[in-house]
Amino acid sequence: MKNIYTFFLLGFLCILCSCGYKVQGLSGHSSQSVFGGSDKTVAIAKIEDPSLYPWINYYLTNKFHSEMNARKLARFVADQDKADFLMEIIIHKFYTADSLTDEQDRMLLNSIVIDMEVRLNNRHTGETWSSGILSSSETFQQVTEEYAAQETLQELVYKAFNSMENNF
Repeated sequence: MKNIYTFFLLGFLCILCSCGYKVQGLSGHSSQSVFGGSDKTVAIAKIEDPSLYPWINYYLTNKFHSEMNARKLARFVADQDKADFLMEIIIHKFYTADSLTDEQDRMLLNSIVIDMEVRLNNRHTGETWSSGILSSSETFQQVTEEYAAQETLQELVYKAFNSMENNF
């Protein structure tokens, strides 16, 4: 009976491998990305932000660093001259609106729309990669405008990194 389970398990793993799935251990991230390898370095060259929030540049820098480290796609460096790739983060649209307030003028419903693009410039080849315009729109109940913006920006950071990993 044990041999039958072993046979089915091996057969199942072979089917998964033939579909493109890979068994990955604790050795790290093996996914191919636009960077070409986790030994590459990246520096943020600029962040274009049309909003009036002074904390967005710091927030985006922190989120991009954290996500890059978690996915192990490349390493961030502070010095642009030592980076293999220069990253530009462009917020094309940043729109918020109070949809509903109560009698004390407290916000009950907040809508937010953010369009963002990430560009990577390969300093060695001169090639430029773009995520395209990534869009996220959300409606939040009984939260501050800052919290709604942070949650929406976090979603866009995830989308940006997913597009970096989907290098087809």
